[in-house]
Amino acid sequence: MSIKNQLAALLKAGGPLAEQTPGYQVRDAQVDMAECVAEIIEQQGTLLAEAGTGTGKTFAYLIPALLSGKKVIVSTATKTLQDQLLNKDIPSLLSWCKIDGSVRVLKGRENYLCPQRLELAETTEHHPKEVWKKLAIIQDWHQKTLTGDKAELSTLDENDPIWHRVCARLEFCQANECHAEPNCFYPKIKQKAADAQVLIVNHHLFCADLALREQGVGGVLPDVDIHIFDEAHQLPDIAAQFLGFNLSRYQFEELVRDLKQAYQTESPDTIELKEQTQQLADKIQSFNDALGKWEKRWTWQQFGTDKPAEEALQNLYQHLNVLTETLKQLADRGKLLSALYTRLQTFEKQMKQWLTSEEDNQIRWLESTQSRFKLNLTPLSVADPFSRQRVASGGAWIFTSATLSVNHRFDYFAQRLGLSEARTQQWDSPFDYKNQAMIYHPIGLPAPNSPDYIKICLRAAWPLLQASEGRAFLLFTSHRALQEAKSILTHHWSGSLLVQGDLPKNILLNRFKETEHALLLGTSSFWEGVDVKGEALKVVLIDRIPFIPPDDPIVQAREADLRQKGLNGFYHFQIPEAIIALKQGAGRLIRDTTDTGVLILCDPRISQKNYGQLIMNSLPNFKWVYDVEVAKEKLK
Repeated sequence: MSIKNQLAALLKAGGPLAEQTPGYQVRDAQVDMAECVAEIIEQQGTLLAEAGTGTGKTFAYLIPALLSGKKVIVSTATKTLQDQLLNKDIPSLLSWCKIDGSVRVLKGRENYLCPQRLELAETTEHHPKEVWKKLAIIQDWHQKTLTGDKAELSTLDENDPIWHRVCARLEFCQANECHAEPNCFYPKIKQKAADAQVLIVNHHLFCADLALREQGVGGVLPDVDIHIFDEAHQLPDIAAQFLGFNLSRYQFEELVRDLKQAYQTESPDTIELKEQTQQLADKIQSFNDALGKWEKRWTWQQFGTDKPAEEALQNLYQHLNVLTETLKQLADRGKLLSALYTRLQTFEKQMKQWLTSEEDNQIRWLESTQSRFKLNLTPLSVADPFSRQRVASGGAWIFTSATLSVNHRFDYFAQRLGLSEARTQQWDSPFDYKNQAMIYHPIGLPAPNSPDYIKICLRAAWPLLQASEGRAFLLFTSHRALQEAKSILTHHWSGSLLVQGDLPKNILLNRFKETEHALLLGTSSFWEGVDVKGEALKVVLIDRIPFIPPDDPIVQAREADLRQKGLNGFYHFQIPEAIIALKQGAGRLIRDTTDTGVLILCDPRISQKNYGQLIMNSLPNFKWVYDVEVAKEKLK
């Protein structure tokens, strides 16, 4: 039986899915998308699929992929979706479709414990009492775990710096041939991943693998027949991170700390190494001091005009050269020194590239504050390397999200990844947006750069926040705006105020769902991947069109490149980026067929500027209203 016929049998009313799923309804868009994915798999083609919220796109791509019997990688942007696929969707579908397949998840190697590094940390370092307690927790877990995955280690904060001292870092594994160590977790996990029919990864790991292949180094992921990217709208920016690099003060200070440990344990007689390590720490501080105390993002051209900062960076680079030569002579003395020599070689190579690169496709820029800096090299476009590796890998490639198109066209996303020949398809959400919700666009707001803009936005939204008794997300385009809103609402809102940054994201969301009269204030991380259904969420406010700041070095470089090609940087870059982000934010409101509510879009440019119509055309088919009393009726 063909995959298409099997799909029809599985997805029909009274079929296996209907029997297993309470309230199951045949969704035409889901069936159509599944058939489209099946055709792409058979043709080994490429598909860009925008599927609105509620379409059922996860099953629409999983079922034909599983029925094909081919090896599949599914890449996601969020851990939430990854867990859903691993623990719920794929096991259920394998059972319902009567497929004897296996599913595994593979994470970046630094998510896994390195027993050798744990032993070194316990036997060679001098720790404060608090660190010894944490190492004891890790050692106790080490005796029980079968995977070495830090996600199992719930008693330790996932961001605790102690983990960096015991995880499976690449340069340590390379220097010490960890694949030959029988107790290593990562090689075993990687082998099981290679044997699975379905392998779940995140975009970061996929792009890390892509970068390795682009360098001519063997990738970490197995070769597969089908590549599926859910939440694909995030992929171009993540690919740019991995096809470039960054060097931060944190990385340099970690290097200093590790050099001190290596000196003490493996080469205490080498006074030269001790002195050079201290000199490195001094040069790191000197460079940061030369950058000044204000928060700043520098283009390469701006940095080149600051001679003291440029000289301080050259001094840091030259000292890296000296240290690398010293470590070269000491690398055979121990595992730590060997791994550090590998890391120093990488740092030296990257800094040289940052200082000297003149490639048209590379953007060199710098971030700095009083206590931190980060050197960034970001590709202007990832289209060529991404396309090159896609062609080399072959097979079928499916990219899907609720937000891939701009004004119902896929040109922008396709251009960013070199997918100009891909088939494109758009399936609208089954939700009745016109009747379930509306957009309230307040009239008479000042320009978004007005000093009192946030205060006036909140004043315009106040009747709706009271009518809904809270139950609202207030989404902001900057932390400054969020903090201003928090300051105002602290003195005026009598209910609960939940603010991003005060607590972990998952705790904030749970409290929002459980607490009456709650407002949740968030920035970019709450614009997507957040799912609150039912009566808990009735209002979503967005303060501004989410344009990227024009002084951002990447924005300046991309707009300059577009101008050279005779294109308008604002319309061909800023507008598409803003629309995709705005669609994500707007998508927080209606998550089910029974949800109702009001989306408040405050930015007056939506109704005053020519590009406002592009934005309106790209959003779901909400009814637009301009009278707050009409909007209040929707909340009764």
